[in-house]
Amino acid sequence: MKKIHIFGVPSYAGALYAGTETAPETFRKAGITQRLGALGVHVEDRGDLLDGEELIRHNIGPVRNWPTPKIVWEQIVNSARDLFCEDAFTVLLGGDCSIVVGSYTAFQEVYGSDTHLLVIDGHVDSVEPRANSCIGAAASGLWFLLQEQPFWKSKWLNQPSSISVIGPHSSPEDELGMTIVSLSELEQNEGLEVVRAHLSSLPENFSILVHFDVDVLIDTIMPAAYSPSEKGLSLEMAKKLFEIILNDKRVKGIEITEFSGTKDEDGKAAEVIVELLTQRTIF
Repeated sequence: MKKIHIFGVPSYAGALYAGTETAPETFRKAGITQRLGALGVHVEDRGDLLDGEELIRHNIGPVRNWPTPKIVWEQIVNSARDLFCEDAFTVLLGGDCSIVVGSYTAFQEVYGSDTHLLVIDGHVDSVEPRANSCIGAAASGLWFLLQEQPFWKSKWLNQPSSISVIGPHSSPEDELGMTIVSLSELEQNEGLEVVRAHLSSLPENFSILVHFDVDVLIDTIMPAAYSPSEKGLSLEMAKKLFEIILNDKRVKGIEITEFSGTKDEDGKAAEVIVELLTQRTIF
C-alpha cells in the first residue's frame, strides 16, 4: 500500500505578519489526515519542523528577518531524507511561501537533478532583494532558487526550465525565463489543455514537487489567504486543475503555503484545501 507522510512547517519567517505559522494545526483540525486516509492509503502525521523555536524577526533590509528564512530552509534540507522518500507521497503543511527554497532543495537531495518544481500561485515570487528596501523572502523564493546570489547556496544549479508557474493573476517583475501559465490563459481554456500540454512536455523520468500558494484562489473561497485576492481560480477550476496535477504519477509531493489559520475562524477555508487535496486517486 502506498503511504502518505504529513509534516508541518509552521513558519512565517518570510512574511511581515504572523498567521501562516498556524496553518498546520488548522489543517489538522479540518481532518486532513483522516480525509487522506479515507482514500485507502496509509497516512502518517510525522509532526512539525521548527517545533517551539523562537526565531529572530526584524525589518532591516534587504531581506526581512534575515537570516531566519535561511535557518528555516536549512532545517528543511537537513530533514530531506525524512521528508521525502521513494515509497511515500509527501504533504508539507506550511508556512509562508518562502519555504519553497528549502523544500525544493531537499526534494532534489532525494530525487536528484531530474526534478521539476510546479508552482501554483497567484503571484510569481521572483522579486530581487535590493539594498535600499526591506522585502520578505516570501516575495523572492523563486529568485533565490534561480539566481546566483550571496544569500542561499546549493549544489543544485537550477535552470529556468526546472520551474514553472501556473495561475498568477499579476505580472511578475521578472519571469526569470520560467514557463508561466497565467490565470487569464487558464480562464480562456476551460478544459485546461494548456496545463496538460505543459505536463506532457516534462520528461517522463522526472519527479515533480508541487508548491501550492493558496492565494491563487479567489478570495470568495479563500479569505484565509495571507494576501487574499479579488482575482483567482474559482473552486470549479481549481478542482479541475488539481485533478490533472495530482493524478500525474510523477508528482511525489505537495506543499501548501500562505494559508493563515488566524483568518479561518469557522474552518471552512481549510476544508476547501482538504477537499482539493483529496481528489488524488492514485498514490
